[in-house]
Amino acid sequence: MRYIVAIWSLITFLFALSTTPAAAEISKVRGTRVNMESPDDFKPAANFSGFVNDPKHASLMVTEFPIPFEAATDRFNEAALLSKGMKLLSKETIQTGAYPGLLMEARQTAYGSEFGKWMNIFGDKNTTVLVTATFPVAEADSLSKRLKDAVLSARFDAQVKALDPMEDLPYTVSGTTSLKIAGRLQSTLFLNPSGNLPPPPGSSDVSTFVIGQALSDMDVGDKTDFARQRLKKIENLSDLQILEERDVTVGGMPAREILASATAKSGQPLFLLQTIAYGRGSYFVLQGMTEMSTRTRMEYEFHSIINSLKLKSAMI
Repeated sequence: MRYIVAIWSLITFLFALSTTPAAAEISKVRGTRVNMESPDDFKPAANFSGFVNDPKHASLMVTEFPIPFEAATDRFNEAALLSKGMKLLSKETIQTGAYPGLLMEARQTAYGSEFGKWMNIFGDKNTTVLVTATFPVAEADSLSKRLKDAVLSARFDAQVKALDPMEDLPYTVSGTTSLKIAGRLQSTLFLNPSGNLPPPPGSSDVSTFVIGQALSDMDVGDKTDFARQRLKKIENLSDLQILEERDVTVGGMPAREILASATAKSGQPLFLLQTIAYGRGSYFVLQGMTEMSTRTRMEYEFHSIINSLKLKSAMI
């Protein structure tokens, strides 16, 4: 359940076009096993799996989740969307290729503007695919129908071998004795003791490490305050206390490191280590979490992962 909550948080993070209709072509979405129609005025996105039209501030995003379709769709209801700042306009049951799915239309206000969304979520007992189109409501006449058609065109190819989690990421990183690479969502990589995402039922070790890149370039002002605020966004924690913080360097990028304690929803005392590295006009978030009783050993392993991070040459 903790991973499903984390995945839902990522979904909300992920939600961030010419005036004449443009032709669409079938394209494989980088980092996924999905093929879909991409309008020819959209280009492959640099920081996520999908396509963008930067001048129109519109996007098509595709995310694969290693969780059952029924478990994922439990979170896609009016109340849940509203809690994330989205107003559900319509919802219908559909069929996407061989898979049952849901088509939803929603609205969301962000950065002082109103955005429309078409979401197609489909899958089976092992995998769920979420295809999200986002566009300014002011551009709805030229974009809404085309992007609705695009999300409905998505097809999952189950015959394709599951991708290497490290494939086409803009960075490389190494696991440790206790934390193995478990999988990824978009450009976010997960490491945990089992090396599986989600971890096996009954897993008692809460230790986990997450590395993610911001989905769009942005200029961060006060980097120290930004790092503190980013730490506070971790869900299902209380009594968050900053123990130490300092400036460091990660992968050749200036970074801010914070060591903190917190209490899990279950009442369990936790230790957190967060490092935010600023580079390429954007930032990378590296977060480790473990029981306070295992802090000494896991803090060393968290630092080992952080120190192993290297940007690929094309991204430097």
